Amino acid sequence: MSRPRDRGAISVALMLLVLLTLGGAGLVVDGGRAMSARRHASNAAEAAARAAVSTATPVASFDPVVARRAALAAATRAGIPAADVTVVVGRDVVRVTIVERRRTVFLVLGGVSTLTVRATGVARVVYSD
Repeated sequence: MSRPRDRGAISVALMLLVLLTLGGAGLVVDGGRAMSARRHASNAAEAAARAAVSTATPVASFDPVVARRAALAAATRAGIPAADVTVVVGRDVVRVTIVERRRTVFLVLGGVSTLTVRATGVARVVYSD
């Protein structure tokens, strides 16, 4: 009786299946973390831009220094470090860009240890009657 030559073929197939499963889990878990970071950064950037333009009143002029301070304070309250916030104040518009970083769970096995996302919020000063 001869022995079959495909001994160990199950081991190779099982290893490929484990690798595919870990890769899929990495995309699901770390992809979800990236989406969550993007949503948080976007919400924080929009809130900071709105806080900046809310410092303007029809009576007082729009002060860029006060607007910048308000935007940074709003972003800091949302848990974003000031170093990760960029505030550009124009004549009647404020643009806040936030960079958020999250550590990866599964993608660290592939050499990616941090996910970085950017989001921008824009608000314009509008006076209504």
